[in-house]
Amino acid sequence: MNFVYHVIAIIAMSAPNILGFNLIFGRGKIFHFGPLGVSIVAAYATFLTTMAFGSYPLGLVAGFAAAAIVSAFFAWLSLRLDADGFGVMSIAVHLSLLAVVLNWTSLTRGALGIPRVPRFPFLHSTVDFMIFSTIVAVLWAFVLWKIDRGTFGRKLTALSEHEWHAKALGIDRPFIHLIVFLIGGVGAMLTNVQYHQYIYLVHPSDFGYPAFIFFVTVVVAGGPGSVRGCMLSLVLISLLREGMRFLPLSANILGPVRLILFGVILFVAVWVRRDTLFPKQRTV
Repeated sequence: MNFVYHVIAIIAMSAPNILGFNLIFGRGKIFHFGPLGVSIVAAYATFLTTMAFGSYPLGLVAGFAAAAIVSAFFAWLSLRLDADGFGVMSIAVHLSLLAVVLNWTSLTRGALGIPRVPRFPFLHSTVDFMIFSTIVAVLWAFVLWKIDRGTFGRKLTALSEHEWHAKALGIDRPFIHLIVFLIGGVGAMLTNVQYHQYIYLVHPSDFGYPAFIFFVTVVVAGGPGSVRGCMLSLVLISLLREGMRFLPLSANILGPVRLILFGVILFVAVWVRRDTLFPKQRTV
């Protein structure tokens, strides 16, 4: 049963970050490929501050502030670059932040990561993490579902379908982009503050290319912009990922096989949903 609790906890912890990314990439059709860049900053700011000052509230404030700054920077870039240019730039920003973490060894310990990160006083066992993360995931999914179904979601959809017409209706594109990226930043913070407590470690490998492929696969397979579809996709793909641990494969083979499998799923999902991912601009 402990493995079942672990899988549920991992799924619930991943939900806030992926749902936030789904709102940006899926609903907003913004080619944002740097969600893990926000995650890097949020995780390291939170736990470095917490361990330096011995105060979790101060660490949380630092983490949310850092996530907000990087999210606002991504929003600023999205307003000044075309879709393809922003996609490339977001990858570059992510890799730049990862390079800083790997090379600033006096602060981040580089490739060694930060071990023995402190936990919240009420989180001790896998069951505790499962219950807490599930509550957070359900509340966050409900909030994003309300946002998606509300006025903000309709404005974001209008901008994704035809920016000029949306502007003519008085929709403020800079404000919408800023808010949606900040929402994604909050999701990144909620995921990382739980996950790294759970594994007692903040490590650069958690923010690499395989993690990003997992994000995109979940969103595309679940239906870009769909909260329920994204959650269902997250559950199924996470079960597949965790279930592959039982295959009689060595660790150095399992990782590449898993990445290849996710790549195939992503390819099929993109092919099936190509009209949703790359919609034709409406004309009048």
